[in-house]
Amino acid sequence: MKTSKEKGLGLIVLAITSMMWGISYIFTKVAVESLPPMFLAVLRFSLAVAVLFPIVGRRRGSFGRVRHRFAALAGLLGITTYFLFENYGLTLTNASDASLIVSTAPILTIILYDVLRRRFDYFEYIGGGIAFVGLGLIIYSGSFSNGSSVAGNLLSFGAALSWAGYTYFYERIRNSSIWTTMEIMLWGLVFSLPLALVEVFLLGKPVSFSTGAVAGVIYLGLFASALGYILWNMGINLWGGKAATLWVYTIPIFTVVADVLFLKNVPSWLFFFGSALVGIGMVTVITREFRSILSENGEKSANR
Repeated sequence: MKTSKEKGLGLIVLAITSMMWGISYIFTKVAVESLPPMFLAVLRFSLAVAVLFPIVGRRRGSFGRVRHRFAALAGLLGITTYFLFENYGLTLTNASDASLIVSTAPILTIILYDVLRRRFDYFEYIGGGIAFVGLGLIIYSGSFSNGSSVAGNLLSFGAALSWAGYTYFYERIRNSSIWTTMEIMLWGLVFSLPLALVEVFLLGKPVSFSTGAVAGVIYLGLFASALGYILWNMGINLWGGKAATLWVYTIPIFTVVADVLFLKNVPSWLFFFGSALVGIGMVTVITREFRSILSENGEKSANR
């Protein structure tokens, strides 16, 4: 049982992580103007691994071949395909749209788990339906908003789908150590490197290490990736995984504020209307999910 001080520390840690991840969309948006999207992803996670490796040292994970396969699949979905969609999406849309669309990943994850476990909650699907109507409006709003596009918003939705798959395989590893995080990053690099090489050498995409690009790589590698994952895991340990996931929904708040302040992008009215529907849908899903968790915990306590 965690103390109130530990719970308080967990909230602070999760809030800082959400803020760092929200602002990361701004740095990514600036960096992809100078660097190819997958080349940026490789630089970002190479720096993160270089920082995490001395911390991990020789304390390797103790799981077998099956879980190594899950780590590989988590790296493929959570890093390679996720950042393939997100980074390319940000070349076509603004940071606010991308952040809010990707933040629907927990809803997609809940639906995925319900399908796999054959446990259906119609209120969750009503909430999910409301959220996806809002999501559709946000994607469509790309036709009317400066710096946004329908194509870019659809790519961002692909990132949300990838994150749902990543969450499924990550949970099956059943090991939340820093080594596990680093191994997933290494697998992500293995799958991402060929795509980055294709971008640079076959497609001839220009590589320019501008001030914005260098700042982006440093921020994304050190803060959003290395420090972000460490703090996120700490928050999960202090607050619990289900509760920690709720902070994903606050990420777009930080992104929208930073997008307006630094990149001067003002979302269209459809964005705000769609955001309200997404918020209503998310609250519905979250409420049902927490009731389910409380019910399961009550049953476990009664059986002791």
